[in-house]
Amino acid sequence: MSAPHPDLIYDLGLHHGLDTEFYLRKGFRVVALEARPEFCADVSARFAAELEAGRLAVVPCALAPRGGETISFWVNPVKDDWSSVIRDFAAKGGHEVTEIRVPTVTLTELFDRFGVPRYLKCDIEGMDEECARQLLADGRRPDFVSMEASSFDIFACLRACGYDCAQLVNQALLPGVAPPQPPREGGHAAVQFTGHHSGLFGRELEPERWQDFVEVVQSWLDFVRLWKRDSRLAHGWLDVHATRREVLAAKP
Repeated sequence: MSAPHPDLIYDLGLHHGLDTEFYLRKGFRVVALEARPEFCADVSARFAAELEAGRLAVVPCALAPRGGETISFWVNPVKDDWSSVIRDFAAKGGHEVTEIRVPTVTLTELFDRFGVPRYLKCDIEGMDEECARQLLADGRRPDFVSMEASSFDIFACLRACGYDCAQLVNQALLPGVAPPQPPREGGHAAVQFTGHHSGLFGRELEPERWQDFVEVVQSWLDFVRLWKRDSRLAHGWLDVHATRREVLAAKP
């Protein structure tokens, strides 16, 4: 197994580059995946110096079961963060969507090209489960992983990957979260998080909130049940972060 690069982060689901900007400001190298060409062009222009220095790589592709193909990608012009390779996902809420064609890549191809990251952030509308399956099949493991907690299979795949502790983060609460000072991952970067950030990661998450998967899945199921009874009471949406206890116990 390839050891993770301690200074490397994958931002799968670049969107407008808010997470990538945060990671770069903290001193990490970033591999950013994004299917929409205009988002790739915008971020590449904003961070031209980081691209030139080799601190940023922008991959203009969609994650898919097979790389090297061209597939449909559905753009939601109203909620651009809902755009997806899955038409029904992009069009949820009755929105109109537009089809574009984009190239594909797999997680294994990214690992082969760029190496294994310390932290893999995945937010690729409707395809997080595919990312989890590819991670399980590949065998190489980032120290930390986060994905949108959208299905039980995501938890099952992460546990099968060998991650033995996790925590849930309610993304709607990020505006009230500030990066710790002193930092516990990379350098300090002051930022006002929004609903389009993924937030803190790794050792900068609350240490006491790491739990075993049984506890975390039970909390997720409680949230899902409440949302089904009354979505106004289950405020926000959840990401799951996963790691191994040996990683948390290691000397920083």
